[in-house]
Amino acid sequence: MANRKTSTEFTSLVAEDPEEREQTVATYGERGNQTVVRKSNELIQNAMYSLTLSQQKLMLHIFAMIKPSDTELPRYEMSIYEFLKLCGVDPHNGSMYNQVKKNISDIANTPVQWIRIEGTQKITMFRWIDGTTIDKRTGKITLTLSPFLKPHLIQLKEFYTTMDVTYIMLMKSQYSVRIYELCKSYQNLYLQNKAKGKPLVWDIDNLRKQVDCTATNWAHIRRTVLDKAKSEINGHTDIIFDYEVYKKAKSKVIEIAVKIEPVAQSEAAQNLTDIASTITKRKKRKVHMPVEDECFDEDSSVMSLGYVSSPETTIPYSFGQKPAELKEEIKVRAEMDRLKTELTAPELEAVHVVINTMANMAGKARGKNTLIDGGDQQFFELMNEIIYECKGLRRWFLGIANRYAKVVIPTAKAKTSPVLYLWKSILEDMDNYQLYTSGAAGEPHPQSTSDDAVYEANFVEADHEEEAGSTLVPQDANTKKSMLQALRRFIDEKELDEKLTSGQKEAYEDILHLCVYFCRRNIKSKDEGMMDGKANMQFLGSLNKCILKYGALTPLLEALAITYDYDTYWKKVNRDDSIRNPKLLFQSEIENSLLMPFSVIENQKAKEQKANPQEFTTDWLSVFDND
Repeated sequence: MANRKTSTEFTSLVAEDPEEREQTVATYGERGNQTVVRKSNELIQNAMYSLTLSQQKLMLHIFAMIKPSDTELPRYEMSIYEFLKLCGVDPHNGSMYNQVKKNISDIANTPVQWIRIEGTQKITMFRWIDGTTIDKRTGKITLTLSPFLKPHLIQLKEFYTTMDVTYIMLMKSQYSVRIYELCKSYQNLYLQNKAKGKPLVWDIDNLRKQVDCTATNWAHIRRTVLDKAKSEINGHTDIIFDYEVYKKAKSKVIEIAVKIEPVAQSEAAQNLTDIASTITKRKKRKVHMPVEDECFDEDSSVMSLGYVSSPETTIPYSFGQKPAELKEEIKVRAEMDRLKTELTAPELEAVHVVINTMANMAGKARGKNTLIDGGDQQFFELMNEIIYECKGLRRWFLGIANRYAKVVIPTAKAKTSPVLYLWKSILEDMDNYQLYTSGAAGEPHPQSTSDDAVYEANFVEADHEEEAGSTLVPQDANTKKSMLQALRRFIDEKELDEKLTSGQKEAYEDILHLCVYFCRRNIKSKDEGMMDGKANMQFLGSLNKCILKYGALTPLLEALAITYDYDTYWKKVNRDDSIRNPKLLFQSEIENSLLMPFSVIENQKAKEQKANPQEFTTDWLSVFDND
């Protein structure tokens, strides 16, 4: 892609290019109700990219705004409110314009890699969005797609797929959307092969790239990608998807045979009606959908939205400057009336202490912490993530109440800076909220699982499927044996045995036992505030993040074993006279690595590719900063 112009030049190009003026403008008001998407099979099957669930749905809605009669890619115009709604973003979660910039930047800076298998092995890379303009005066946003997309979206005559975007609106897994697209694009080929008695075979490694799944563990791929897609596609769309293992190499699954059967037209139409009915029903019962109320904040060109407080609503950053009001908002999310019946008196008192600490510290700048609209960015991001994922804060408070009553608060009282100690503990426990919101105490209220419950935006991200036993829990650390068994639940040792050399296997065994040690060890300066029984919450939280992202600990242990290969590591360390205690150095390096699992894994991937991933940067987004 050619180098971008400066932001000033980019602005003038948008305003003055005569071809740009003649380009069709597709407004959301005129075309927002169009739901049929037409994409070339090549775009669906060969393009590899990493978009979240909400971003995928946003792009599909934009593609649906293209008419069959269009001869050029139109410019897409919509209000900022419409854009945020399509992104599934809560407009209260900080400044509206900051959110718009962030979402556009995320999509614009996501490269699409295109590998052409036939003929040459050329690799083409492009981006979805070619340019964007925001008009603060009118509150409108205009998007221009990459010209590379034109032959794959405009005037399609053959080898393309037609699908109704309505079918994917209620899907909650990013993988389900991609699997559905792939199924639709391969459906004709499947039916042709079926008539000839041949299977339609998908290569697992290629499928992982197509759906952007980093996990290599078959159990994880089966559960979170394929089975999840089956549950969200079958009975809810116009096809029936199924699969079975087709080819294996020892214990590794190499290929699957897929089935993509059409459903009766009447059933497909009924599914569309059911989805539309569910969405309409949710909208009617919605309590936290923002409503434009024509009020303004300090910048008169920025429209603000009405705010309604409820347990499921995220809290605006501006409450950081209003401790008394923030305290009441947190109590609403905690559902205090219910907590009073579920907690003991000491536990309830501990909850009040935590709420007071949260409210009093949320608007104070400390160190490198950033304030947004007067609120601590880290705090509000963590708190609002819990509210969004758990439909409030009640489950989190249920999970932490006993530990704070018995351990954290008594420990804080002995500190020279008890409030700072409490604050740090609260941030850590919010960051690791999954540890406290699973299990019996963390079961959602029965009403929250109903279709008639509080409205959620059409586009919600729930890329990680929570299951019982799907993460490490504090009880795993009761003994060394139980901790070791818990870790091995998330490690494919057969896979490691096939991949690792003898020196790497020796390193793996020692690293695994160090994992046990660190998950049960009390780190200096953390004291009991970081402990739950014998479990070190910092390390459990770090490993759980790895499990939630990759579905297992195998990638982390493999990367560490290769990095600290005993055939090479100790020779190198022992030759360095400046290292007085090699064993202590090894232990320290493993400790740091366990707290940065993503960095370890991605660094190893980069080494295997013998090159660092290419960094893509653009400067056109800086046009937003020239206000």
